Amino acid sequence: MSGVNVRSSRSAQSSVDYALYGGTEQAEAGAPSRAAAMSSSLGSPAEFVARAEAHGRKIQAYSYTQNFHPDEFDVNNPDHVKRVNELGRMLAEDMHSADYLVVTHTDSKGGHLHNHIYVVNDDLLTGGSLQRNTSWRHGVWQTNDAVMLREGCRVQASPMEAKQTWSQRRETFKAGGFEQTLGDKVAAALRDPRSVDREHFEVVLAEHDVKLAITGRDGWSYKMRRADNGKLGRKKASGLAPDFTAENAHAVFDYHAQRAQTKESNRESLGRDEAAGPAAGSSGRDLGRVGVVDLTPGRGRVADRGADGSGEQVDRPTGADTSATHDDGADAAASAQRHLRVRTRAEKARRDREDTRSAGRDLGRRVAEDGNRGPAQRTEDLGYSR
Repeated sequence: MSGVNVRSSRSAQSSVDYALYGGTEQAEAGAPSRAAAMSSSLGSPAEFVARAEAHGRKIQAYSYTQNFHPDEFDVNNPDHVKRVNELGRMLAEDMHSADYLVVTHTDSKGGHLHNHIYVVNDDLLTGGSLQRNTSWRHGVWQTNDAVMLREGCRVQASPMEAKQTWSQRRETFKAGGFEQTLGDKVAAALRDPRSVDREHFEVVLAEHDVKLAITGRDGWSYKMRRADNGKLGRKKASGLAPDFTAENAHAVFDYHAQRAQTKESNRESLGRDEAAGPAAGSSGRDLGRVGVVDLTPGRGRVADRGADGSGEQVDRPTGADTSATHDDGADAAASAQRHLRVRTRAEKARRDREDTRSAGRDLGRRVAEDGNRGPAQRTEDLGYSR
């Protein structure tokens, strides 16, 4: 069972930076990737950003968030992570004939898996902007439910638009502006497992050069030095996103505290087991520990900027394949074939449009030439006489 919502994005670079690193500032600082799994119709996130910027439209991409219930998919199960990413890829392909990027996260406050799905605002079949599935009410939730039913997942009895979290709200602010940068830093501080209460949260905020202000009238607000004028800027928590208010922040603190307590209990239990030695009847053989499957895509800057800030992309090794994380078998082959067919149809449609425009230009030239000749000559050419 999953809920979904959608926002338009005027900066694919900013959107992808957030999905992979938590924001553009974090990406430029070399932050580790947040992605638990990733798949794309293109070769890399950098290629996706380049495609989204190339068409020249104000809306570069559409951003979808797909949230799954923790009762259906476990964030600690690598197979579930792969499956959720695969479901995001299916939704992207069912909604549009356009290039896409799907990034799966496991770091939500409720401990549920969710996808960030980005689709280039350029239809490969028509050559125009996306016209369908750009609104939750008109197409998005219906397509998502159809995917869930087809794949044997549960669906909501009464479809409801997923709550707008910071990942969606940030698209409404200027890319790289004060509000977006501030919100990305607050979000990073909330994700930090050290934020188990308000006091620790304020310490983590300070590491991001952000201060929490609390008043009886406005509740929680966040302060940060503005980059444009050097003055101290302030924004109410509710003005950024509901995630950042006192009520929701305390829910995050409780989540981190519970996880920390669970980890501590597990360590103590492991210590007692090791002290007790091998269980009776055990052969004593060390079969090794089963590690968590690493689905994190390789590092590598998303559309790296040059040192001079010129925006030039720098080729860097990614270290790992950033292609779809679903099984390398029939599913992957079928997906590749589907996308190849879409691109083939798109290329044919492009050639047809060019042929139509060329025919129109030829007709225009013939009409102009006819206009430069006398009526008698035109009628003679047609086999008539005056």
